Amino acid sequence: MEFKISKSVFNNALSIVTKAISSVAPIPSLSGVKITVKKDRVDLIGSDSDISILKTVRLADPENKLEIIEEGSVVLDARYISEIARKMDSEIITIEIIDGTLVKISGLNVEFKINGMRSSDYPEISFETVNKPNKMNVSTFEKIVRQTVFACSDKESRPALMGVNFKAEGLKLVCNATNSFRLATKKVDLENELDFNITIPAKTLNSVVSIMAENREFDMIIDPNKISFVCDDTTIRARLIDDLYPDVSRLIPASFSQVLEINTRELLDAIERTSFIKSDGKNVVKMSIDADRLDLSSNSLEIGSSHETLEIISFSGNPITISCSGKYLSDALKTIGNSIAVLNFSGELKPIVIYGKGDDSLTQLISPIRS
Repeated sequence: MEFKISKSVFNNALSIVTKAISSVAPIPSLSGVKITVKKDRVDLIGSDSDISILKTVRLADPENKLEIIEEGSVVLDARYISEIARKMDSEIITIEIIDGTLVKISGLNVEFKINGMRSSDYPEISFETVNKPNKMNVSTFEKIVRQTVFACSDKESRPALMGVNFKAEGLKLVCNATNSFRLATKKVDLENELDFNITIPAKTLNSVVSIMAENREFDMIIDPNKISFVCDDTTIRARLIDDLYPDVSRLIPASFSQVLEINTRELLDAIERTSFIKSDGKNVVKMSIDADRLDLSSNSLEIGSSHETLEIISFSGNPITISCSGKYLSDALKTIGNSIAVLNFSGELKPIVIYGKGDDSLTQLISPIRS
């Protein structure tokens, strides 16, 4: 195996595929990048067995400055090859196998030799798809992820909650994320009728947003237990979560007894000022609301307390006092993208439902805390 390639192109390809590589690889070969040289291209693959990324560098594109000298394949430790490629002294890098799995990486005056692994030791990963692709707008997808994925659970005891549920029916897509204590629901209008109900892991979604950010759209292909995201010469292939996602729509109350409108930035700033006041590692904020104002307070036996009075835009219903996680409230407010936040209440022990004024496409729900 031997080829020459643009340093910047090679570094970009490595930065993409290494996003799938875990610091704790399930098998030794998955700590590396598989490099396969063919007569018309170089394929780089990174994987942790749950998510796999393929980046192809093609001979036909002159910007790649690719020269294929000898076909072959090898697996190189992701940390070492990334470090070496960044530090090369030439705009063109030469990579070749010189003895078994010993690989030489050279530039103008710099030469490295590192031990690789046989490509036969790398798991067989197929990037072939079965079903037809669905076009997805990158900015729309990025917005869905940003407004929901933070609410996913990180507890492996509830696998279904470690991802965002995407449910498409006709021209409507509903995306839900929850950890049982908070819920984010995003509704999107589709251009074409679709029908699927899948749960995509949070890690996969974050990787897709990071990698596809510079593109306008990509193809999303849903196969049994798998999903692929394809754009140009990059393919992300990931497992879907096969646990049944709970019906979270019933958690949102049909009506509310109190409704508060308040400046989003002012409420966020007030929560931030109390964030250091924690009890058992958690910042709990208490909101006491009436027709004239909102009193926001936090208390900790170890640290102290805070109290702040905020002006409100409007409030309807009887006065209410309710406590919740300051972090959860802050996270929800940051996603609504609206200068006016609407907080809906149904009682001191009922969930708080939040959305931006005049926008029902995004709903954030937070469970209260007894205080």
